[in-house]
Amino acid sequence: MSLRDKKKIETKKNIFEIAGRLFKEKGYDNTTIDEITKEAGIGKGTFFNYFPSKEALLQDFIKQKEELVFDILKDQLPRNISTKDKIKNILVLVAKSNENDRELTKLFVFEHMKHYGQEERKSTSLNQLIQVIFENSAKTEEFKIDIDLKMAAGNIAAIYFYSLMEWLWSKDDYSLSKDISNRIDMIFEGITR
Repeated sequence: MSLRDKKKIETKKNIFEIAGRLFKEKGYDNTTIDEITKEAGIGKGTFFNYFPSKEALLQDFIKQKEELVFDILKDQLPRNISTKDKIKNILVLVAKSNENDRELTKLFVFEHMKHYGQEERKSTSLNQLIQVIFENSAKTEEFKIDIDLKMAAGNIAAIYFYSLMEWLWSKDDYSLSKDISNRIDMIFEGITR
């Protein structure tokens, strides 16, 4: 990687981190691009080279989460462990990444929900990824014969998002990753042989 490419990555990361801090301090709607560029020590043109709008920062956060899930998925798929453990490992690791910065996760999740459906984005949903794992494992006879793998994947993704939302709204300080782990254990007791 060239020095120029490294500088671009550092600049984009710096913009993202400063914007995240300002969003937490002032709120998403109350933070301006001018404030972000001033704090980052860059011009507006530089900001727009990386993010065409403030909303693009939100999309970048979602893209980073998707990339994290894909990286975890690539690591877990070839492992010689049960389907339950693959799915559980993926969801627990994603939950742990959200635990690293609860307030920023909350801000971006709720902002994303406000804008959901307004822009057409190509993304692979969590339930589609879980379905791929189920389909790759269907030959192992781990599951009940009559189970609808698409529905099972959707149910597990729904449990993850329900747990995430409960955790984000909760005033209590508890581990999202442990909560997800316990819920996955519970659901698999009902679908495995």
